Amino acid sequence: MDDYPMYGLLVGFSLWGTLWRFPLGFWNTFSCRVETRTGMGTTPYTAEQEAKAAAILKERREKKEAKKKALLEAQTAKLKKIEEEMAREKERLKKEEEAKLKEVEEEEEEEEVEEEPLERGRRGNRGESSESKEDLMEKKISEWVAGLTLGEDEEALMYVPRDEQEAVVQEWEAEEDPLKRQVLKDKKRMEWKFRLTRERKRRMEATTEAAQELEEIRKQRDQMAVQVDLLGKVEILGKNVEGLAKVEEEQLLFGRGQDIVVRSI
Repeated sequence: MDDYPMYGLLVGFSLWGTLWRFPLGFWNTFSCRVETRTGMGTTPYTAEQEAKAAAILKERREKKEAKKKALLEAQTAKLKKIEEEMAREKERLKKEEEAKLKEVEEEEEEEEVEEEPLERGRRGNRGESSESKEDLMEKKISEWVAGLTLGEDEEALMYVPRDEQEAVVQEWEAEEDPLKRQVLKDKKRMEWKFRLTRERKRRMEATTEAAQELEEIRKQRDQMAVQVDLLGKVEILGKNVEGLAKVEEEQLLFGRGQDIVVRSI
């Protein structure tokens, strides 16, 4: 019986911490506070603090959108500038092609007028083969020049492999932002137009070179007409045949390259 007060004292000390924290739990509940493991308390945001935080987040989003829009506008302006430069370059090349073509046509007309009486008397055994080869060469040159006037988009796609076209289309479809998709399309079209410009320049150089070789052959033929020495005539004829064979070989290689490109498309 004497030990009961001691047991009561021990039980009271063991429950003291719980009984002491119990009212504090009610206080935290009433004050909307949360106790953390470190013993620190937190309180929720007030309406004013939430509004301020929302305003800060909105401002950050607006800054990001403005920066993104500025970058897209700068890229669009750059692409537009490149397109204008391409248009000017295209116009310049077109004028040069027209001027050269006109010059070649005028020279051909003058030569036809001058050579018509001579050709009538020389259409025997020695002149018929050269004339047919020259006519074939002129026809091929005309086809080359006519190829330069194809539609720009269609001609540009001729030099783009089918696999590359499919990959580009998939990339466009994967982009969800319409503005970015348009920028990607414009950028890729500019690259194709640059490729078309280089190809046109190469074709124009090949046409000019072929015209120069044809002119050289005509000069040699005129020299052959006025020479009397049979040995000199045979030598000049051999040079003409060799030059024509070289030009025809280049034309054949160029035509095969075009066929390969078209078949790949």
